[in-house]
Amino acid sequence: MTGRALPAVLLAAAAAGCFAGSYRSSPRIAIVDGDPIVQMAKPGRLASLTRPRLVPADRRFDVPEAEAPVLGLVLEESPRAYPVGLLDRYEVVNDSVPGIPFAVARCALTGVAAAYGRRAGGSTLLFDNSGALWRDTLVLRDRETGTYWSAATGRALAGPLAGATLARIPAAYARLRDWERAFPQSLYLDEWRRTSTPVLVQIYGLSPWQGVSGETTNDFRYKAKQEVFVVEEAGEALAFTAAELEEKRRIKSRLGGRALLLQWDSQLRAPRAYSAQGEPVEIAVMPMYWFAVGRHFAVVRTLADGAENEKTRAVGN
Repeated sequence: MTGRALPAVLLAAAAAGCFAGSYRSSPRIAIVDGDPIVQMAKPGRLASLTRPRLVPADRRFDVPEAEAPVLGLVLEESPRAYPVGLLDRYEVVNDSVPGIPFAVARCALTGVAAAYGRRAGGSTLLFDNSGALWRDTLVLRDRETGTYWSAATGRALAGPLAGATLARIPAAYARLRDWERAFPQSLYLDEWRRTSTPVLVQIYGLSPWQGVSGETTNDFRYKAKQEVFVVEEAGEALAFTAAELEEKRRIKSRLGGRALLLQWDSQLRAPRAYSAQGEPVEIAVMPMYWFAVGRHFAVVRTLADGAENEKTRAVGN
């Protein structure tokens, strides 16, 4: 550890300790599968976007560094990218292309960056940052019904739509320069704010803290803060690192009883996944810190695992 990193880690530990105290004393909205939804900030205090500003590359207020991550989507032949540093400031973005309303969600505590359709329960929903956490992960709240939703799975945790699940939308977690090269006509989220990673998020990333609840993982197949990618089917997750997939290029597997193809996108330098049954259909791949994977998925496999080595997490533990 460098001399510069050490003070950051100490500061992060102190800050996380304060948050941990707040976590223990904050109001509980509901108990879901044995764990509380904890109201960490007052509803409405944390910003969300309902009319995001998207601009061409040459009109960006602050261009991220070339290696900075973006979450990129191509819907109806309309590529658009969301700088992750900006998503750390607006954790919930409601957006749409003609006929496809969707939301982008980012949780820096667990490393989640994901896109979901906004249709559920027969309605098109608008989402806000609820200011709450469940299993250390951002919880969204829709304006129409007041239902609380997990950013990690798209599952409705509590409220009138509890038990429903938002459709995952495939998105590429890529570096800016690779996305720009692949999609020169892309639009970019731009809110006249800095796109660099906020200092507190950088500090947290350097720290040993695994969220703010005080829970830690006992699954050591990867380091707790290792960034992995997750594909999910029927509550079963397959986790892997970008380096593992880049080395192998293509991997055939099974997940939730379905054939799966993992593929390294050499143009975007990012993982992609496809259903390998019948006509290939792209499915979502989500970045996430390793410690958080087992908190959200009942069965977690890695590329190195045989079936007998699968680790399971009993619901509610």
